[in-house]
Amino acid sequence: MQGSKRLDYSIYDMVDTPVFVLVADEDDRPIFDFMNRSGCILLGLDLTDIVGKAVHDILNGRAAYAVYRQQLKAWKGGRTAEFETGLPLGDRIMWFRTCLIASHDDEGTLVRMVGTSHDISAERALEQQETMTVAAMREVEDLVCLAAHDLRSPISNLKSLAYLMRNDFVDHGDGKVELIDMIDELADKSLGIISETMSQVMAKSAPACLRPVNLGAMCDDIVVLLDPLREHSIAYPRTTVEADFTAVQIILRNLIDNALKHSGAASVRVDVAVAAVNARRLVVSVRDHGRGFDLDEGGRVDGMPSEGGYGLQGVIRLVKARGGSVAVEKPADGLGAEIRVELPGRILEGSDEQARAG
Repeated sequence: MQGSKRLDYSIYDMVDTPVFVLVADEDDRPIFDFMNRSGCILLGLDLTDIVGKAVHDILNGRAAYAVYRQQLKAWKGGRTAEFETGLPLGDRIMWFRTCLIASHDDEGTLVRMVGTSHDISAERALEQQETMTVAAMREVEDLVCLAAHDLRSPISNLKSLAYLMRNDFVDHGDGKVELIDMIDELADKSLGIISETMSQVMAKSAPACLRPVNLGAMCDDIVVLLDPLREHSIAYPRTTVEADFTAVQIILRNLIDNALKHSGAASVRVDVAVAAVNARRLVVSVRDHGRGFDLDEGGRVDGMPSEGGYGLQGVIRLVKARGGSVAVEKPADGLGAEIRVELPGRILEGSDEQARAG
């Protein structure tokens, strides 16, 4: 593959989204052979700064290595591939969906890969916002359902009282029998409305769609965004599970972020793990080795606000809306804290390999 004829890629400069071409270096690893004008402007680089280099030679930090791993995997596979990744560019995080199209010669040898990267930052932000909004809506629906359930008993009692009043009642023609019938009819209508309300709430609270989630790749992206300077040591499994993709992403990002922010140390060790509870549920845990949380006698987090925020309380609301549960535990060795999140899902592919960033 080395020494393949370099083509004229100038036509790609007419495309208003980043387009690049990868070829192989002497070790059969992907390097840039071209980046169009849109991509160069986005990165703030000249074409001469890009050609002949791997992505981690151009960009700094974990983000570059996360992208390089995806490019290398696609190159070794020699097939068209698509992946999403986040890049810290300037003072913001941008998310891109990249598609790599493989080009082979007549003998079937991989010659180059042409890649396009589309900005999906707004799409990703909207997806996460919608997930949190749905969690809040489900919390309101649960409250409505609970209130409706609690109303059934007193209204049923009214119907029972109407029955007792009608039993052995002597009609004196003063309209009291009609009043009793009216109470009975109102009770029937009210019970019907309550049953219909509860049915509608239950129908709208359908379970979230489960799909394969590569926890290793997901944590790669999260760690890139939360610890770009590699100040911490974060371990996570190379495991594929079937779960609610967006919910797991929000949960892991918030819990890892909390562990890094509240550990009380400049450098902290964080361990992410996943295990099967049964055939239909799994538990994801995030443990830090810092100062942890202060727990009260009931095992609750002392001083944690009960409302608002996208931190632990936001995670709890989201998990409950997904039919799961959250537990905060003090590890046996007394170091740090462990948060265990149980959710619907199952492990598809397990691996003993534990990635450690930092």
